[in-house]
Formats: sequence, structure tokens, C-alpha cells
Amino acid sequence: MRKVLNDIKCYLEKFREIYGVETAILSQKDGFPISIVGVWLSENEIFGVCSSSSAIYAAAQQLSRGLLNYLFIEGNRVNMVISPLQDLREFCFTIVTRPRVNLGAIFLKMRENFFLLRNALLNLSDIKPPLRKFTEEELKNILRSFLVKPGGEEFDGIKHEMLELNGETFESIRRSLEELLTLIREIETVSLIYEGGYLVLSLSRNSECSETSSGDVLAYSLMDTATRLMWITKKTVVRRLMCDCRNYMYFIYDLGGCVLVIKTVKGHIKLGFLRLIINSCINKIRNILRESKMKKPVIPKVSALEDFQLSF
Repeated sequence: MRKVLNDIKCYLEKFREIYGVETAILSQKDGFPISIVGVWLSENEIFGVCSSSSAIYAAAQQLSRGLLNYLFIEGNRVNMVISPLQDLREFCFTIVTRPRVNLGAIFLKMRENFFLLRNALLNLSDIKPPLRKFTEEELKNILRSFLVKPGGEEFDGIKHEMLELNGETFESIRRSLEELLTLIREIETVSLIYEGGYLVLSLSRNSECSETSSGDVLAYSLMDTATRLMWITKKTVVRRLMCDCRNYMYFIYDLGGCVLVIKTVKGHIKLGFLRLIINSCINKIRNILRESKMKKPVIPKVSALEDFQLSF
């Protein structure tokens, strides 16, 4: 048992040889850590990252209908790659990297070592670790962190932004998304999802939809959970999320108050070129939203008679 766990740790250490890779984690899909290499501050942080990444992994598996290849979360100060372990989808593999890292080298190393990791796991009869035990003081600290009554402790958290779309802003965003559909033939659908998972607009080449689907809710859940995970680990925000499935790719962006989900069919177009065009459209939409927030409401002029009447 110990020899197999040491072998697994050696395989994970190979990922640390890639410049920019900080941590490699192998855990069960229920969040139990199996092996971790890298630098962490505390045991609670380890379990927090494993449980959060397993929640993201579960949502990505449902979104891809069990055909997930990998999930890439790009933040301002840290990136994460979450992937199943080939056909052993009850295991979750997570890599934490710096913002600038060679993704090609990571995927190549995954291809080389996943087969070895798979064989090592098959040699383990029972790998689930025992349940964690807490002292009375630790339990009090955990319960204290859930206090929400007035006057209690304040914790740094994620503040969600409320978004208000007027008719002009909505039409400008629609035109930008229609232009994106025209530029990239591989795009199947593009959806704008409001805070909480409610669909605002969904466009495809042949139709427009206004009914929320399970995929929209899952995509929003992915972004929401990834945002919390990034905040827990590095106190940073998520810039975009990319979900690679067998036949499709999902590009998910947080626009502040809403989430944009782009579903593309895998074709011959290069990923770098695809992201370049999508990022250009995203920047345009962000500028539209920024200008909309800066506009002051127009107050109609009041005539002298109306002003006299209002004074009473």
C-alpha cells in the first residue's frame, strides 16, 4: 500500500518539473485527497481545494454528459487544470499553476503519466482515507465561521454584482453575439445567463431561445464554484473557464452580474485563433456594459407650471 502511494507521488512530482506548475493533486471525486505534491499552508486548505475541485469536476461531468477531457480555469494570479484520470472517472486530477504556463507541456505530461497513475490506482484495494477528526476547539472555530448575526465577525468574501440591462444595451450585446456567430462557424450556441442561472438570451444559427436549460444552470454553477475556489486558494478572480469535451468545447466568461457561455463544435480551427476572436468579442461586450453603467439617468426638464404644482 505504502509503495503504491509513493509511486503515485513520484508520478505527480513529474508535473512539478514543468515551469509554472505549483501543485499537483490526485483525489477521489467525492473530495478525499489521495496524494498531493506542492506547497500548502494548512491541512484545511488541502481539504478545501479538494472538495471545491470535486464539486467543479462533478458539474463539468454533467455538462459534458460524462465525456469530459479536461477543465481549464484561468484566473488573474493562478490557473487550474481539472481532469478525469482516463477511464477511471471516479478520480479527479487537479493542477495549480502560475498565470503564464506552457499548457502544451502539461497536456503532454498528462498523456505520458496518466496510464502509469491508472495502473497504480488499480493496485490499491481500499484508498479511501479515514474520516477527519476534530477537537472540541476546532469544532467551535468551524461553527463560529458560519455566524451571520449582526455584530459578528466579518470575513472577506465574494461580492456579486447586480446587472441591469436597458433596451439599448441589450440590443448592442445581441449584435455583438450575432457577429461572433458569423465570424466563427464552429459556434453552436451562445448564451447570456443572469445571476442565479436565469437565461437572458440564447442565440444559435437558426433560432433564438429564452427558456433556461439544464446546461445553462450547470455552466453558471461551474463559474460560480470556480470563482469561490479561486478566492479560497489565491484571493483572485476568474477570467474565463474552458471545458473540453469529446465533441464540444465550452468557453465561459464572467461579465460581472452575468455569465456568457459559448458552445463550439470541435473542428479544424486552431484553439489559439478561436480564443483570440472570442476574447475580442468579450472585450467589446465588457466595454458596452461599462459604458452603460457610466451613463447617468436622463431627468426630464420640468416646466415652470409643473414646478409650481410640484411645490404644493
